[in-house]
Amino acid sequence: MVHDVLTRFDAYAQIRGGRDSIFQATRSTPQQEQRAFDELAQAITLLRGAVE
Repeated sequence: MVHDVLTRFDAYAQIRGGRDSIFQATRSTPQQEQRAFDELAQAITLLRGAVE
């Protein structure tokens, strides 16, 4: 579960970093950023539920 959170965090950070990229190929959309954030939040929720 921790690995899943870290993987999703890395994906979110990469997408967020591409938000303002000058290169069209690496630019991300607000929808991609929101989807990555939602997936990260879901993974964190599952991890917290497993710890409690």
